[in-house]
Amino acid sequence: QLTGGFGYLESVYGFVLEVSDYTPNVGAAWYFFAEMFSHFTTLFLIVYQVNLVLYAVPLSLRFPDNPPLVVFALLMLLALFKPYTTVGDYVIPYAMFPLWLHLFKYLDHFFIVAIATIVLTLLWPILWYLWVHCLNANSNFYFAITLAFVLFQSFLLSDVLFAEMRRSYARENGVKRKRIDGVNSVISLD
Repeated sequence: QLTGGFGYLESVYGFVLEVSDYTPNVGAAWYFFAEMFSHFTTLFLIVYQVNLVLYAVPLSLRFPDNPPLVVFALLMLLALFKPYTTVGDYVIPYAMFPLWLHLFKYLDHFFIVAIATIVLTLLWPILWYLWVHCLNANSNFYFAITLAFVLFQSFLLSDVLFAEMRRSYARENGVKRKRIDGVNSVISLD
């Protein structure tokens, strides 16, 4: 029967909002909620879900002329704070990253974040195998990898946002450099 009502809403949306399944994934929510005292679950659930929508207005107000950057930031935040994160949640933000090749000279920690992302991505299946199949590790090792991955992705996001702010400042005010003879000069990027 195709017109069975709205009972599916609880199964589809309620499952995501209630975070009732603590199956390990590439996000940090499963460990937070599994290790939390039960009387704090509602508080942390509200705080965790509010983080998904909290940043939309401030980012839109800060970067009104750059909607693709706002979309990139919101997709990265969604991947960081989503309760049931998959590796696929990072695919679209990573696919958008070449849009900001002009920001590479303003990025401060890109090399460190890139190397850490590669190393942590390679360690994930190894620690999963050691934990689930070999029983030589425990969930803390796997959680350490997921927490480090989330940390470095937040570094990447903040680095891109600050690079855009530095670039817009340089475009508006010019970049002050000293020439070889010591005389101040201004480079305008317009």
